[in-house]
Formats: sequence, structure tokens, C-alpha cells
Amino acid sequence: MQNQTIIPYFMVLNGRQFIEFTKKVFQAEVIKIDKLEGIENITHAEMKIGNSIIYFADTSADGRCGPEVCGELNMDGLVPIQMYIHVENVTTTYKNAIAAGAISLMEPSKKTGNMAGFVDPFKNLWWVQTKE
Repeated sequence: MQNQTIIPYFMVLNGRQFIEFTKKVFQAEVIKIDKLEGIENITHAEMKIGNSIIYFADTSADGRCGPEVCGELNMDGLVPIQMYIHVENVTTTYKNAIAAGAISLMEPSKKTGNMAGFVDPFKNLWWVQTKE
């Protein structure tokens, strides 16, 4: 299991080119690539750069982080970076975020794997999950 507490989550316009770039520049190693059946876009991927892990996915107007998933964060639908954080208690963290002015994108539940999502008042997208 990953030991990082916070993981940058890049939303890119071309995941395949992003992989090639990070391999050439940072000697990145692809760990995982997820795609939905019948869709070419990368829905979730993980790479190791040095001793750190980054997450990334394709984003587009029709795509993997459009308004129905990531909210209305930008006019063009692009969310350049998100943060994915392992927390002690996802429900408490989520409730604290909402109380502090965040907008809910996904409530925590067993169905989501003890994961929740919200947009803070500064338009940053946060995914929080309790480690198991």
C-alpha cells in the first residue's frame, strides 16, 4: 500500500503523450492504467516518479472529468490538477470540508470504497479516502 499522504492527480488532454513525456523527462514507470470498455480515454492511471506516485486521467469536454463528475470548475471542462488524500476518517474530513464551505461532489460510502469528493471555496478538487 502507498505511504504517501497526498497524491497529485493530474488531469491531462492526452494521457498517452503525458506518459511518454514523463518517461522521457523523469524516467517514470507506469504502474496502472484503467479504461472504460469502448472508450479510448484513460479514466485513471498511476505512475511512479522516483519514490513518489502520481495519478492522472484524460479529461475532455465529453470526458472523464466533465461537469457531471468534477463539477463546473472551468468553462472548458479542464481541471488541470486535483489532490487525492488518504485520511484517518473520510466521513469526518468530508463533513469538515462541507462545513468550511466546500461543495460536495461525492458523499462517502462503502460503495465508493470509503472515498469522497468535494470542491473547496477556491475551486480546487479534493478526493479523500480512508486507508484500509
